[in-house]
Amino acid sequence: MIGTGVAVNFATEHFHPPTPVAIPINGFGHGHRIRIVGVPNVGAHRFTINLNTPSETAFHFNPRFDEHCVVRNNTRGKRWQHEERFAENFPFAHGHIFTLEFVAVGGHVDIFYNGRLFTRFQERDDPHHISTVEVSGDVHVHSIHVSSA
Repeated sequence: MIGTGVAVNFATEHFHPPTPVAIPINGFGHGHRIRIVGVPNVGAHRFTINLNTPSETAFHFNPRFDEHCVVRNNTRGKRWQHEERFAENFPFAHGHIFTLEFVAVGGHVDIFYNGRLFTRFQERDDPHHISTVEVSGDVHVHSIHVSSA
C-alpha cells in the first residue's frame, strides 16, 4: 500500500536572504519547526527574530550584545507585553556561526541553540495565526528552514 506508515513533512528553505527578511509561514502549531543558521555581524549590538501574525508579534526573540541577554516578548494591541530577560550563559559571539531552532510544543516554544535546549517561551496567543518569521538587525542569515508537523 502506498503511503502507509509514511510521515509527511512539508518544508521550505531559504539560503542567504538579505536582512531584514520576512518568510511566509502557515501557522506555528505543535510540531512545527523553524531553523535559522546565521552569524552575528562583527560589532553587532542586537538582532531580532519575530514570529508575526498579520497584526501582532506573537513571539519576539532578541539577543542583545549591548546588554548581554536575550529578551523574549510579544505584542497585544500593538503594545509590548511583559518582557522576559534571559542572561544565563549568553551564547552568541560576534562573527561566530550559530543554529537556532524554534520548536512549537503544545503551549510553548522550545528554543535550541546549536542543538541544545537554550530557553522556552510560554505561548501567549494562538500560534495558528502566525504568518511570517522575520529576521532583522545585526546578523547575516545563512539559511532559514521552515517545516510543519
